[in-house]
Amino acid sequence: MSNTGDRLKQCRIKRGLSRAEVAEMLHISSDYLARVETGTQPVTFRIIDRINRNTDWNSDYILHGIDSDNPFLETYQICPDKRKKVLIRNILFLFDSMLQFGYKDERKVGYYHRMILEIVNGMELDVPDNVRIGYTLTELRRILDMDRHMMAQVIGVSDRSFCALENGLSKPDIRVLQIIYTMYGFNTKYFISRNPLECEAVSNIYRGFDEPLREFIMRRIRDDYDEIIIMRGRTYGRDI
Repeated sequence: MSNTGDRLKQCRIKRGLSRAEVAEMLHISSDYLARVETGTQPVTFRIIDRINRNTDWNSDYILHGIDSDNPFLETYQICPDKRKKVLIRNILFLFDSMLQFGYKDERKVGYYHRMILEIVNGMELDVPDNVRIGYTLTELRRILDMDRHMMAQVIGVSDRSFCALENGLSKPDIRVLQIIYTMYGFNTKYFISRNPLECEAVSNIYRGFDEPLREFIMRRIRDDYDEIIIMRGRTYGRDI
């Protein structure tokens, strides 16, 4: 956990904030924050959740060391709110249609196809905040075609503990989040936001395409965004 504490400290110093200021933002004591930064106290999910809610810091950098630019977020951010979901679905289905051209490994193609379909299906549900993380665990379990017992073994918890996580009765500890990210690319921002464009596993699909295919995909995304415009008080866009 010391690297996690180091990265948290780097975020604080980069913004010129004192420990007291950050401690107040995160609703913890300065002494507690000092122990977290030096690695004598572990970073908790509660701290990560407060970082996501109260700051613009990259919690995935703090937790997983992810510090790469997301090529889709700029377009997503300027897209009209009413059409953001359409844009996301168009991007995911574009990825799905490109899998056969971008990957020769049939098992990888099948896995990514299941992932995209599960994520798209999950987008249609209004998942309450208190069970959002649990639903994402269920989603991942379906993608992997595992039952609860198998998934509990993968992340190293009891069947009872996993059921509590999946049912929204408890929150995962940092070790569980790191295991899930390392093995499957499902990162903290996706668990908390449920925005597929924040999911490293989705970005990894894009990164796996060769350069000409990535350029083609980005052109298609830009063309798609050009159809999602505000004109004379009405919103136009291609629904799927």
